[in-house]
Amino acid sequence: MNSWLVWAVVALAVVLLGFVGYHFTVRALRFSAAALAAAVVVVITRYGVMHSAGAPADLVNAFTRGSDDLSAAFLHPLLLGHHVPVPGRAGWLVLAAGLAFGYRELEVWAMRWQPPTLDMSALGSGQPGTPRSGTPGAPGERRPDGQLHDRLVAELRFRLPAVDVRSPAILPGGASTTGLASIVENSGVEGSGLAGAILRFVGALWPSPRRYQVRVWLEPASDEDTRTTGRRVTVDLEDPRTGASVATKTLPVRDFAEASSVVAGYVARHIFVEDPTAPPWCVGAFDGTDLAAVLVAGQEKVYPASPADVRSSRRRKIGILENCNSLAVGSARYELAHLYDLEGDHIKALLLHALNREHFPRFCRGRYRLGMSLEMIANPYFKLADKPNQDQLRQNQRLLKESLRILDRCGVTHGAQDMYDPAGRRDAAGVPSLVANDLSPGLRGELLAAAKKELDQCRRQLSLPYVVWGTFRHRDERGMRKPYWRLRDRQRFHDGALVAGLLVTVRQVLNNQECTREDFRHAKKAARIITAVTGCRVASETLLTLSEPRDRPELERASSPGQGPGRTRWLPWQRRTQSWPAAYNTACLYAALADSGRCSQKEMARRVVISLTRAINDPYCELERPSDWISQDPDFAFLKCSPGDFKTFLDAQRQKDYPAAHPEAGSWLTQALCESAG
Repeated sequence: MNSWLVWAVVALAVVLLGFVGYHFTVRALRFSAAALAAAVVVVITRYGVMHSAGAPADLVNAFTRGSDDLSAAFLHPLLLGHHVPVPGRAGWLVLAAGLAFGYRELEVWAMRWQPPTLDMSALGSGQPGTPRSGTPGAPGERRPDGQLHDRLVAELRFRLPAVDVRSPAILPGGASTTGLASIVENSGVEGSGLAGAILRFVGALWPSPRRYQVRVWLEPASDEDTRTTGRRVTVDLEDPRTGASVATKTLPVRDFAEASSVVAGYVARHIFVEDPTAPPWCVGAFDGTDLAAVLVAGQEKVYPASPADVRSSRRRKIGILENCNSLAVGSARYELAHLYDLEGDHIKALLLHALNREHFPRFCRGRYRLGMSLEMIANPYFKLADKPNQDQLRQNQRLLKESLRILDRCGVTHGAQDMYDPAGRRDAAGVPSLVANDLSPGLRGELLAAAKKELDQCRRQLSLPYVVWGTFRHRDERGMRKPYWRLRDRQRFHDGALVAGLLVTVRQVLNNQECTREDFRHAKKAARIITAVTGCRVASETLLTLSEPRDRPELERASSPGQGPGRTRWLPWQRRTQSWPAAYNTACLYAALADSGRCSQKEMARRVVISLTRAINDPYCELERPSDWISQDPDFAFLKCSPGDFKTFLDAQRQKDYPAAHPEAGSWLTQALCESAG
């Protein structure tokens, strides 16, 4: 047996196991090690059978002879060419112990790259320095802090394992349930008696995952009026193995009802910092105030009795996130931008998306929303503010200029800040006009080019090769990319980004910009998706050459939507898709054609309604109350002001979203019967 071949195989096995231990879990490492050990046993036995001089009688002798030859070849370079004796039983015990120790060290190294767990067994140890809850006290004695401590512990036992930075929704007003980073809870109870002693002994010999123990207690209140308001909570995270403190901080709590969220945010921040599987946009500020604000804002849920109640709850969420000391969590910025969009503050939303683009360039959904925000603001009908409100106009101008400066700095746009002239236009005589409330065609073209670049990048990241490579290359993004291994989930987002790119291209055509050959190639793919959404067959050339009269009949041809297009597309030429974002972007595309005046407004409005209906009725649609976002989307501003099918559809959808505010509309059965009769 060749010694150098044996050493090369051993080195390759070590590198392979190290790669698995770094990029995957310890469970995957153990499966890989077991599979590798089984393969080695088979190879050694086969070698012993084929190279044995006396033809052994059974496989055990063949494995023993092959193992002896392998050990001799492995130790030959270490003994400088001297004769290598057969290890024997004692020698094999030493080698086995060495292999076990080496594998143990490999798991110790792999444990460093695993997310830490949280031990909450010490939470209920009682409030230090105060009587326990339930201890009888003197008559008239004020409420002991032990009872408040028990209440805080009970809430923390629920909220700490539930701290979850979620994959944000694609559109404003939506909700997603795909977790990106979460705290794993470990009670720390290892058993009792002999079983517990055995577990502790084995745990001392074999490595176990990192575990942090959390303790909390309330600082004594100096005044009876501050029993539940203005309290201070001390949080201590320590390593139970060494007893050393990992982090300790006294957190001020404005309201005791928010104490559990404040503590959970602080603990989550330190857990996510030590978690190599958490994306960078999940790690918050040093004291966890932004994560706490996300938790508190998420509790602002009201029954949608009327749009006013929902709007009031939304503004309270905005106030909670705005009053945060440092909004460093990318997903929190993303959520706040969605809230701004629902309130119509699209310039503030653009600024937050620009900050996310600069700080977290690999945040795919953030880049997608940045591209869509740039497309909405480049809409010719978009205004910075209402004309009578000059203060809001000047504020939005400052925010827009800051957003353009950030986008120029991170390379999304080139010279957009210099193109923007907040002083206004000049008339034919060269006299400056009033403060500009819209954007120049040159700046709109630059924003559309940047939007197309961002959307194209999102589309490429959602292709299977990029998903596979990103899963292995970026371990902290694996939780985000894992759902996209499934064709259905990957196609849903990919088709939405593809139709969004076509929407931007149509905006560029309407802005008198030329299309490239690549634009026509992508438009051809997107046209098949649009046909599947609306049931109206349309060629890509028709969408990109709107000035020719011969294209008008094709765009105005009436047709009914397909009956079964909502299925996964297995072949590239199939005209079907299960993407509700693609259906929504198709509606925005036809709304842009209706605004252009080059196509029949009535027919385009009909296709907008068909596309929106398809998006809302999709079982995977994330929109909770679609009318809230549709009424604020600048792409539908022109149709919203015009009577017709779109306005009728929006009013009917608002009644469905807020049935308690429209009792005259009747039950859902009455509405369904009216729709079928119509």
